[in-house]
Amino acid sequence: MYYYMHINTYCRICHSQNLTKVLDLGSQPLANAFLRFNDLGASEPTYPLEMYVCVDCYLAQLIHVVDKEVLFTDYIYFSSSMPKLSDHFKKYAEDIIARFLEPNDLVVELGSNDGILLHLFKDHAFRILGVDPAKNISTFANACGIPTIADFFNESLAGYINKIAGQAKAIIGNNVVAHINDYQDLGRSIKTLLHSEGVFVFEAPYLIDMFENLTFDTIYHEHLSFLAVYPLTRLFKQFDLEIFEVQIVSAQGQSLRVFVGHTGAHPIDASVAACVDREISFGLHKLETYQNWAKKIVESKKRVVQLLRNLKAQGKRLAAYGAPAKGNTLLNYYDIGPNLLDFVLDELPSKQGLYTPGQHLLVVDHQTADKRAPDFYLLLAWNYLKVILKKEDPFVARGGAFILPTTGKIIKTP
Repeated sequence: MYYYMHINTYCRICHSQNLTKVLDLGSQPLANAFLRFNDLGASEPTYPLEMYVCVDCYLAQLIHVVDKEVLFTDYIYFSSSMPKLSDHFKKYAEDIIARFLEPNDLVVELGSNDGILLHLFKDHAFRILGVDPAKNISTFANACGIPTIADFFNESLAGYINKIAGQAKAIIGNNVVAHINDYQDLGRSIKTLLHSEGVFVFEAPYLIDMFENLTFDTIYHEHLSFLAVYPLTRLFKQFDLEIFEVQIVSAQGQSLRVFVGHTGAHPIDASVAACVDREISFGLHKLETYQNWAKKIVESKKRVVQLLRNLKAQGKRLAAYGAPAKGNTLLNYYDIGPNLLDFVLDELPSKQGLYTPGQHLLVVDHQTADKRAPDFYLLLAWNYLKVILKKEDPFVARGGAFILPTTGKIIKTP
């Protein structure tokens, strides 16, 4: 059953209608729509989760678009709760400050969440403003001294910010560009708000990483596009903007950090052409590349599900570690629920006591998980592997092990 959804019939970058389906993960509930116990008997809305590729600009994208008000106005993800982000953001802010900012410049962050990044700019006495549609998180950020507008970023809001605060020397958007459906509005909005010498810098998962590391679980309804540099150059060129630098960072797997400015405002770094060349060599412009990847995903499902069944048959106790949105894509595509896993361990208090969408696995705290003593954890939060292995040394020491969810590899040592 589908609620609050429409279907795009054209590419959101080049408006071509030459869209080809390359991956079908079935009809799934929203990845962050965790359930309370009293909701378990109610009908649970699901939506097609299918990746399409534009044959003309090679943007990989979802065409089934769930209304943004359903997805983002009440959110349970707080950036400050993520163990690796503080150090990542510290270095990130230092780079932007050193290269692009002067005293009293305005820094605007899109999808600013609880203000973990903007706080670093505030500490250096820059003017800051966050924009985030999640009212619960925006209220929290404002209470913490991070001025935040609880709204979606669009051309109208960009004009309003320009009017009350002036143009921004830096606009930042981390894991937000891939969430936007209307790229034409995004382009106009950035052009309106960005200072003539300013930079729009954003991070997003790199499509090549999804292929190389089989991270298909990062496909869920919030992520409408799966980004590479070439289609992005096509996008920004439409608005007299250009990508002048690209960095590859390892914040959430292998991610792009893209630097955009007004055309001619910044020298073009060789990294831009290098990324485009890499994408061509990799075959992102060939449908065969996507089709072969889809076959590997089917094989992964068979391999991991069979491994879990075998362990269960041996009397092993199994659970999942971490309840990120991407974990629910994987659980629902693999059809892994209480038949194989006893529970999900997650450190976020906002998720504990809730049930995962689709499979209805209970999310528990660490104390409860330790009492139930699983033998194996399916590691849904694989991007925190090193942190988790270090933290869970006692679990490993008593013979416990982790299973990587897309390969089935068993890890018993740091």
